[in-house]
Amino acid sequence: MTAVSTGPATQVVERTFGDIRIRSTRATGGVLSLTAGAGMLSVHGVRRGRVAVRGGSSPFEITQNGALLMSDSSAMAAVLRPSDLVSITLALPPGETVSPGVRVAAGGETLLSGVIAFAAEVVLAVDREAMGVPHPHIELLIRDMVARLLTVEAVQEAPNPMRRALSVILRMHADPALSSRRIAEAVNLSVRQLERQFHAQGTTIAREVRHARLDAAVRLLSEDPTGTSSIDEIAHRVGFSGGSPLARAMVREGLPAPSVVRMGVRFAG
Repeated sequence: MTAVSTGPATQVVERTFGDIRIRSTRATGGVLSLTAGAGMLSVHGVRRGRVAVRGGSSPFEITQNGALLMSDSSAMAAVLRPSDLVSITLALPPGETVSPGVRVAAGGETLLSGVIAFAAEVVLAVDREAMGVPHPHIELLIRDMVARLLTVEAVQEAPNPMRRALSVILRMHADPALSSRRIAEAVNLSVRQLERQFHAQGTTIAREVRHARLDAAVRLLSEDPTGTSSIDEIAHRVGFSGGSPLARAMVREGLPAPSVVRMGVRFAG
């Protein structure tokens, strides 16, 4: 991601958390050049001020607590009044897809303002530990917030309730509190209506949540054959309460145990 200003001077602070880059830009005017490469996603939020964006299908403006999403594209943002912007850039997770282009983020004011405020706080804070959020957890929190933004996008874009619900599950499976009620609310259906959609396809909401978590667990185990992360840690990252529930779920689905998956990758390597 680049955010280069032409015209009046800007103040820029940039920090990285794992493979996530957060940039705070304070501009009194001029034009910001924004880019997000292939396989990358950028969220550019406005904490204060107003910018006009050129680069999508039609020009649009972003004001306080609004944001734009970019993937595999570039745009120009004219600073219409003194503005503070926060940019979050990260690689798309394996299996995740986002339509290329530039568009207004559809997260809603509460969600967007929370993402923007938290990202600004961690990039500008001198002592992050004083925030009460350990440094290693910042990356996970930012990922979760961005995933929720993408969930809203997917719900709007998916053509029918079943596909919208599956998009929600794929994006939010790592949340241990994910429930049928929350999924149904995300797609504007009652739980009973959504359950009927799944039953018509020969499956259930719980089964699809479990499958999404197991797919993610197998991928993480395969990517970590040396055991950098424990099986308990991987289980928590994908939404299980621990390594034992993960192992039992894998056995029920006819999959090898977590340690066997990891060992097989190690030997294959």
